[in-house]
Amino acid sequence: MSTRTSKQSTKSANELIKSAWRQSRLGLLVIGIFSIFINLFRLVTPIYVLQILDRIPASRSVETLVMLTVITVAAVGTGVLLELIRRRMFLHWGSWIERSFGPTLVQGSLNVAGNSDSTTPSRVLRDLATIRSFVSGHAILAWLDIIWAPAFILVAYLINPLLAGIALSGVLVVFVLGILNEVLTRSSRDAALRASADSKELVAAAERSGETIGPLRMAENVTERWSEATFERLDENLRSRRVTITISAAIRFCGRCLRVALLAVGLWLVIGDVMTLGGVIAAGFLGRMAFQAVKDAMLRWRELTNARRAYGRICSAFSSVSRDPVSMHDHALPAALKISNLGYRYPNQQASILKRIDIDLDPGSILCVIGPSASGKTTFSRLAIGRLKPRYGSVRLGDIDISRLRQDGPQRYVGYLPQEIRLFRGTARENIAHMAKGDFGQVVEAAQLAGAHEAILSLPYGYDTELDDEHMTLSAGQRKSIALARAFYGWPQLIVMDEPEPHLDRSARRVMNRALKDCAAQGSIIIVTSQSKSLSRIADKVLALDEGTIRLLETREEIESLRRSRSRRSVRMRA
Repeated sequence: MSTRTSKQSTKSANELIKSAWRQSRLGLLVIGIFSIFINLFRLVTPIYVLQILDRIPASRSVETLVMLTVITVAAVGTGVLLELIRRRMFLHWGSWIERSFGPTLVQGSLNVAGNSDSTTPSRVLRDLATIRSFVSGHAILAWLDIIWAPAFILVAYLINPLLAGIALSGVLVVFVLGILNEVLTRSSRDAALRASADSKELVAAAERSGETIGPLRMAENVTERWSEATFERLDENLRSRRVTITISAAIRFCGRCLRVALLAVGLWLVIGDVMTLGGVIAAGFLGRMAFQAVKDAMLRWRELTNARRAYGRICSAFSSVSRDPVSMHDHALPAALKISNLGYRYPNQQASILKRIDIDLDPGSILCVIGPSASGKTTFSRLAIGRLKPRYGSVRLGDIDISRLRQDGPQRYVGYLPQEIRLFRGTARENIAHMAKGDFGQVVEAAQLAGAHEAILSLPYGYDTELDDEHMTLSAGQRKSIALARAFYGWPQLIVMDEPEPHLDRSARRVMNRALKDCAAQGSIIIVTSQSKSLSRIADKVLALDEGTIRLLETREEIESLRRSRSRRSVRMRA
């Protein structure tokens, strides 16, 4: 018994994350070992200073000086080489993270029903870029090396406890200042980000609606709104930058005072014959190294916070897009569509827009969903293709929940025509074949079925003409016909069309009606929404939505009666 299984990964979200950590384990172990040696080699310089200042003047041995210098240069060079290798390993790790998870997350977020803000493609790509930037940049090195600050202070303690105490005080002060900077600027930064997003969204919407803004003289009002959002962002940025600059100045002041204190106290100890000059300089080196390690990490606290938040959202996105495998027997198609007790309510709505809908559609059936604007037709179409998750009830094709069916297998289960037509940047052939090369015979067959074949042949390069939704001369009707061909491509088991009649003339509508009948004859289940009665002529069942009432008409007599009543209503309205 053969089965058809989706190619999408079958791992759960936790397994995907754990697998990534397992694959990275060896590299991270090497990085950890390198970090140990890198920071040990950093101790070479203060030890070198301690030795040459305390031993060479007394022994006057040039050979010892040369030997210590050669050893020190070799150790410093080795540390720099290890640092270079560590940086390149992190750079490749960041690239590997984005390459490994980007396609899975984008495909999953495009397929997932009812995207939340954390699972949209743009959001997951920004989060991946944030993690890659953190891993590939200086921030992760700063936070990796901060754990060595106590070790530097401990070595300074072995030289002199008092100088170590001074260094520790400076480290604690810069640590507190770093936390204070994060706490005081967090709200301003979040507000600036929101204002920036609002201004960008407003500009993008204005660019898309240029034909509306010009004739209606909306430019001044749109500009005023953009100014409000932009000025809010600038004010919040200014507020957070003032705090950051002030605290950065305080950190620099603390660092310079630390140098002075270490030198002054060290010389005082030299005068009292408690320490040697070499010990003072070596302890000063160690104190500044500890201070610098903590300072670098504190200045990159924001990057750590952003990376942690992005990682949390990525894990949440994996949980949303990871699904169990879908297997369907070869002989299971064609299958019936079963809509059981279906209901939906949008967030912040008191009443459900759809309630307790039960419909069984056999292969070859045509369901027409009619009703006025805002009656729930588009919502029903999105539920039927699995784009929205029902509040209760289910939509199943055969025994499989419709939201689990993906479009990456050899069988195209669902064809869909939304109200708003979007063509992607690619050839006409690719647009029809779901942005793949596709079988050219099936592409032409779908185009002929939708009445788009002649229009495509009239393009400069026919099916190989590059299309662009923003820069092309296709009419609305031609774009609609290409989108129809995309919905018909591959003879899907379920075809859902949301108000397909606008922008189609009478001849194109006849072609579409004939295509729907042909698809039904091939065993496809057709669901089409409309505000008019015309498509009910070819329907086997009609779902009437009107002001919260839902009626399912399953006989030809009921459908004809509905059409006559709607005709009489139209006549009275014209009268």
